[in-house]
Amino acid sequence: MADENNEDIWDNDVLEAAEAEELRNRPIGAKRGAHFLLPQALVENAIGMAGIEQIRNTKSFCLVAQAPSVDWVAPLHRYFRMGTDWDFHHSKTAPPKYQAQQDEVTKDQTTQAIAMGGRCLGVSQQLSLLPNAMVAAADMTLVLPHPTARVVNAVIKSVTGRMPRGLDDRTVSVLDFGEIATSIRSGSSARACVDRLRAAALRKVRPDQSVDDAPLLEDLHGYGAARQWCNELVQDLDAWRRGEIPFSAVSSNVVLSGPPGVGKTTLMKSLARSAGVPLIATSVGSWFANSPGFLDSVIKQIDSAFAQARAAAPAILFLDEIDAVPNRATLSPRGADWWLPVITHLLTVLDGAISGATENLIVIGATNHPEKLDAALVRPGRLNRIIEIERPDETALAGIFRQHLGGELADEDLTQVASLSMGATGANVVEFVKSARRRARAAKRPMMMVDLTAAVAPEEERSPDLMRRVAIHEAGHAVIAHVNGMGRILGVSIVLSGDRGGFAHVENDGRLPTKEDVEKLVMQRLGGRAAEQVMLASVGTGSGGSEHSDLAVATRQVALMHLGLGMGDGLVYRADEGGVDHILALDPRMTAVVDQDLKRLYAETIALAQRHVDLIEAVANALIEHRHIGPAKFLEVVDRVHAARQMKEIGNG
Repeated sequence: MADENNEDIWDNDVLEAAEAEELRNRPIGAKRGAHFLLPQALVENAIGMAGIEQIRNTKSFCLVAQAPSVDWVAPLHRYFRMGTDWDFHHSKTAPPKYQAQQDEVTKDQTTQAIAMGGRCLGVSQQLSLLPNAMVAAADMTLVLPHPTARVVNAVIKSVTGRMPRGLDDRTVSVLDFGEIATSIRSGSSARACVDRLRAAALRKVRPDQSVDDAPLLEDLHGYGAARQWCNELVQDLDAWRRGEIPFSAVSSNVVLSGPPGVGKTTLMKSLARSAGVPLIATSVGSWFANSPGFLDSVIKQIDSAFAQARAAAPAILFLDEIDAVPNRATLSPRGADWWLPVITHLLTVLDGAISGATENLIVIGATNHPEKLDAALVRPGRLNRIIEIERPDETALAGIFRQHLGGELADEDLTQVASLSMGATGANVVEFVKSARRRARAAKRPMMMVDLTAAVAPEEERSPDLMRRVAIHEAGHAVIAHVNGMGRILGVSIVLSGDRGGFAHVENDGRLPTKEDVEKLVMQRLGGRAAEQVMLASVGTGSGGSEHSDLAVATRQVALMHLGLGMGDGLVYRADEGGVDHILALDPRMTAVVDQDLKRLYAETIALAQRHVDLIEAVANALIEHRHIGPAKFLEVVDRVHAARQMKEIGNG
């Protein structure tokens, strides 16, 4: 009984029955092609001839086989079918398009075959793709690993008649079934087969060559805790090479998070160069770009990336855009049918890469949205923790400018330009320097400080009214944070940079917030809008309009108090920060509760802005005059306003 709905099965009915029977009963030494012998060698290595005889001769028998990867499913399915009868056989590499309908068909066929005492076979790279009844009733569940050099050597000897030399597990691990099979050819020597396997592996392993041009870790500026972790990793790798610690003692698996442009990729290149290991970079986007985008092809891209890293080990496997793998907690039922096998497979291969005693892999993810990650990805034992990379401070920015300027402006003090660019990222600095060089080339002279200043803070094209609104908005953020004691004001700016009209940079003290602290953070977010309403009697669009806007962040912070922090009316945990949007979209009652809290906190922010309107006005005026003020200038304005208040009180007294 064949599974007519499965297009992945190789149809062996074209083989003559006698030839199939002979092939199935021939030992590994028989002169057959590698495409026939590889599955046989893999199975024989796993369970021996006794296990194979059990599969062949047991009358009422259910066999479930998990293939090493997608490309091994069809060859293994064909191998198990040859020379023996099955009442029902089934292989699967992807969920059916119409899940419920096809599941019922295969479930009924499986149940019927097993209940009638028949023989039942299922093969897949992921057992969850097979019928539940088949997996549950299996008399033998065979989990087949990727072939080792020992298995491939046996096939080479069978095909060529000579035992090969020099083939290692890492070479074999990067190759799929077809690449191994086509490298082992009848009429060829054992050495030639090994040479082809090595050449195929080398073509697949492509470490990032730009690592050679990356700065060393010691020459980087900023990065905070992430750079410290990288330094510790380099020290651990040195200790491992000296034989002082096992590789399992190396803290080597994390996720780097931060806004776009902070230099996560640059940090990885510098880490690879400083550690003296190759960098294998991949991303979720590349899994789709380098394949047709079907489920089995995406899974094959995941296998290929991990195999390349294993072949180059010790190596860094860099998983960029890892948040593009959706969180299972927020998947729609329709999306779950497609994504769940991908997520499960990624977790499985990640477990193998990290827990393998001889893998020697450093697996590092990167994301702009840590709140969107599936909790299973970042638990201990996988990507153990998230390290945040914040935007560089003034000192780090000056160093980044100096790094990218090279010998240009060697005698200039970069403090002012770093101050003007507060809030920028390393990627922004690269563009500033390029723009300054372009300006100097147009003037046909060497770069001058005026070129760099013009790149960082171009001439203002916004109207005076808009400039004043932006200045009041950013002053509102800074003043509300300051008077609420939420941290040190590192900088306030109205310099136009990309689509950002300004910012207020507040250094929080890092304490674990109470409900009062969370509400003060919300008020800080609402401070810009409140300042506009108090001083201009109207509000602009600067507080909303995107998922990263003040209103969006404030909404999530309030929702999280109710849904994840136990700071609302109940204690039930329902979501993390990444999941609250989904709940708010489906739960009108919770949306109303969050809206009520937001309105209350906004009213308190309005009242606070009214009490400190003189300070908001003074900070806004300083911004209009200087376009950027740092921590010292901000405190100078605060002291001046306080002194004026005291003089006013004395005069009124």
